[in-house]
Amino acid sequence: MSSLDRKLLRDLVRMKGQAAAISVVIGLGVLLQVMMGGLVNTLDETRATYYDRYRLADVFAPVVRAPNHVLARIAEIPGVANVEARVSGNALVDLEENALPVRARVVSIPDTGGPRLNDVYLVQGRLPSPGHGDEIVLLAGFAKARDLVPGDRIEATMNGSKRLFRVVGLVESPEFLYTTAPGELVPDDARFAVIWMRRAALSAAYDMNGAFNEALVGLSRGASAGGVKAALDRLLDAYGAAGAYGLDTQASNRFVSEEIKGLRVTSAVVPPIFLAVAAFLLYIVISRMVQAEREQIGLLKAFGYSSMEVGLHYLKFVVVIALVGACLGALGGIVSGRALAVFYQSYFKFPFLVFQLDKSSFAIGFLVSILAASGGSLFVLRGVFGLTPAVAMRPPAPADYSG
Repeated sequence: MSSLDRKLLRDLVRMKGQAAAISVVIGLGVLLQVMMGGLVNTLDETRATYYDRYRLADVFAPVVRAPNHVLARIAEIPGVANVEARVSGNALVDLEENALPVRARVVSIPDTGGPRLNDVYLVQGRLPSPGHGDEIVLLAGFAKARDLVPGDRIEATMNGSKRLFRVVGLVESPEFLYTTAPGELVPDDARFAVIWMRRAALSAAYDMNGAFNEALVGLSRGASAGGVKAALDRLLDAYGAAGAYGLDTQASNRFVSEEIKGLRVTSAVVPPIFLAVAAFLLYIVISRMVQAEREQIGLLKAFGYSSMEVGLHYLKFVVVIALVGACLGALGGIVSGRALAVFYQSYFKFPFLVFQLDKSSFAIGFLVSILAASGGSLFVLRGVFGLTPAVAMRPPAPADYSG
């Protein structure tokens, strides 16, 4: 080990308090960079996997009432890969402990099997049996908030008629990751329910036998969503079309997308603030260190050390602090990213989590932390290169405040 490296270790031990504090600031910046990058990747990958696995529709086309034979014409629209009709409507759920009924959304599933589009993830129990019009499944978040389990019975008012249902299962759905009651922005699982039941029973309740009031469309690869929506509006206009809309404006997906967008902005704005503070702190520390060791710098140069060697010695001091902080921040970012991803999983009702670290955030975090730390000290190190041994071993000239 060279003499300058031994001096570097002594300096780090002597200034361990200041070095640790600056490393923590750098570590926080890298932690946020890694955590936010991993969180964005995880939410994006989990959402994409969930949508693909459970076949969330690309286009939704609500109508007042359309006959079932219109589905064949929808399937002929260029860009449409598959289409499914369903019946949906609003309802009121009466719970004994509540003076006021709870608003609900009722959605049909095919009379046999599961949906081809907008499939559901079965958390507990089973799907309604074909031919059993009194069996329903509930959104798991609402059931948990109201302590409902398969086997319980609830009353619901549909289309002005009150009916008694038996809960046979609890499900999650990619269509309802973020659920709010109509007219509200803040989610409250206890105040809004989603109910699935067989289409024959729901059609009878809403006078939709032989008809549907919502078409779900899956697009083929490379198809234009705008063109398909325009064609759907023209085709369904005679049946009271309310206007087809894509996944980008679907309420639940829009909230998730905005959250991911906000995390991206945060990951680009917040970490540089910590790194800028760290650069300023290192500038202060190095400037005071150089002033205090002015005579030592002169002696080192007098004994044959070049300005480059002395400058690199102080630069190593900065880089070591930055590397220690970056390593701690990277480890902390992985741990905190996993913990926060689990929180988002429960908040957005993801049934599973695809944790995906952003490898580029590690490289960016380490590179930016080292550059920021070095940049804060380079202004001071310029003075080290300009000091000659004779000048360095004299006290510095007093500052000129005449101005």
